[in-house]
Amino acid sequence: MDAASTSTAATLSAASSPASSFNMLEFFHTIEKLKDGDDGLSVAWRRARHFKVLQACFVKPGEPSNTALLWCRVMMLALVHDMAEADVGDITPEHVSGVTKEDKLVLEEKAMERISGLLGHPSIPSLRIQSLWHEYEDRKTPESKVTKDLDLFELGVQGVEYENSQNIRTLQQFFETTVPRIQHPLIKGWAHELMQKRREAWAQRGWNDYVHVDVAPEPTANGGAPSSRAAPIPQTVYGEHPVA
Repeated sequence: MDAASTSTAATLSAASSPASSFNMLEFFHTIEKLKDGDDGLSVAWRRARHFKVLQACFVKPGEPSNTALLWCRVMMLALVHDMAEADVGDITPEHVSGVTKEDKLVLEEKAMERISGLLGHPSIPSLRIQSLWHEYEDRKTPESKVTKDLDLFELGVQGVEYENSQNIRTLQQFFETTVPRIQHPLIKGWAHELMQKRREAWAQRGWNDYVHVDVAPEPTANGGAPSSRAAPIPQTVYGEHPVA
């Protein structure tokens, strides 16, 4: 290995070290601004910007060394994961839209059949898109699981951005249905810090009735899952938050 290659390798090694001075939350908040503004852009263009924000998560500094993820596959999954929304739209959870998960899946499967058919199905591109989409929906591979976690985390960042930029105080369910579902330890760490920053922002504004949402608790010391009697969404209610 020549001197230039050695220097590059050392730089990459240092950049992936947990000791590096990454400010991940500020990075994600900055990238999230790609979606800001009442600029009259189409829904399709806003979805394209969602892809950009999600792909920015693949910087992945400090990735635990015991996880062997194919990050190029994670990026492909991210590009395909909500492609069906081009036909069916962004279907909100059942309690909002009235559409069950089963019906949503049927609608999106039909949409993916149509979209992949545009590529001359069966063909290598169409089969690849369908394979990636089903992999994401099945959520069995490590890459599909971490893609889902990144998607949930990005939604959490988006919610905090809405609160901060528009003084919105009605997004509680937005956080309760995303943050506690994150499983990957690295992304859980980002989400935990994000929720701490959210709590601090509420306190600084003097907003009352803050309800804290956090990542799911880790398994118990004996390796088992947390007690089934625990609340499905861990949260703590706080009262007055005077300005510091």
